[in-house]
Amino acid sequence: MLNKIKELPEKLAFFIGLSLTLFSPIILLLMSFGELMTILIQAIVWGVATLFILSAADKRHFRKGKNK
Repeated sequence: MLNKIKELPEKLAFFIGLSLTLFSPIILLLMSFGELMTILIQAIVWGVATLFILSAADKRHFRKGKNK
């Protein structure tokens, strides 16, 4: 899974991570799960979103360091 995330372009990976972070609480609020289940799902979604954002940041950092 990590290899597939790394293959995504930098801007797309950042956009996916940011949209997961912003919109997942709204979607989970509209769905009726138990409190514990909502917390677990949100933790998993935020973990995956963090992977996307860190992948985009790593690509950007590598690109910026390469141009110096």
